[in-house]
Amino acid sequence: MPSRKSQGILRLLRNHKKFVSAVSRDVLMRINPPAGLVARLRICHTVGHPLEGLDEAAIWVKPIKDGSMKGVILHLHGGAYVSGGLMQCRQFISPLCSAANLPALTFAYRLAPEHSYPAQLEDAIRAYRYLLEAGYRPEEIVLAGESAGGNLAIALTMHLINRGDKPPAALALFSPWVDLAQAGESYVSLREKDATLDPEELMQCAVAFAGSAHRLTDPEISPVYGKFSGFPPVQIHCGDQEILLSDSVKLEEAMARDGVQVQLIRWAGMCHVFQMFGFDESRASYQAMSSFIKRILTPDA
Repeated sequence: MPSRKSQGILRLLRNHKKFVSAVSRDVLMRINPPAGLVARLRICHTVGHPLEGLDEAAIWVKPIKDGSMKGVILHLHGGAYVSGGLMQCRQFISPLCSAANLPALTFAYRLAPEHSYPAQLEDAIRAYRYLLEAGYRPEEIVLAGESAGGNLAIALTMHLINRGDKPPAALALFSPWVDLAQAGESYVSLREKDATLDPEELMQCAVAFAGSAHRLTDPEISPVYGKFSGFPPVQIHCGDQEILLSDSVKLEEAMARDGVQVQLIRWAGMCHVFQMFGFDESRASYQAMSSFIKRILTPDA
């Protein structure tokens, strides 16, 4: 049962969706503080420091309390591939770092429309290789991504498998945006209930990322149309009041079809990437995902 606080806030957002969407988009796209400033923030019992060695702005985020578990999270941020920066990265991944007691590498990949596919995948590949060169093994790396970042986490894993490389240990996906063609029924049935997303605006972002509307069902653009054999364990969290609900449902079905160990958790009454709102449900989601990550990285514990 969703909390009264979360439902009150979501009702307010739903009633002013267009205005909130415009303000949020402008804030995400225009406010981009330097990596050093973002790194110095203390969020959810984590600290950070800027990372040198990548072409993109990046930071390490670490829990204040050192953990004994060997592993790292590679975070891929959301923003429909057209917005998002280190501040958003830090705000989203810090609670998961704290809950899982793991460090994370998070970075600001290139954005559409200036940079369409495959720029974002190329940036993610470089970040993943950085972790390998830093001494982490694939079985110690967890990919975590929200919305478009979930898409990118899957695309990166597909790329590694297609190359014959060992995939990461697990994927932690939050409201993944994986059907950019909007073929799912929730794009229609939940349009009025969704508190934050608009299908038309999302389609504009999809075309900007893909470079052409004709590519929206290509597996490189919309991973739900791809093959998932060889994928590591995956956990998916989504709200049952978001238009991307069908994306998560179809993704779970496709992964299960291909033999992937996958679990979809639907959060009652929740919107897209509700983890960012600081609800009780947000904290519960981070805790549940951290438990999944710990099970994967310490199977014998």
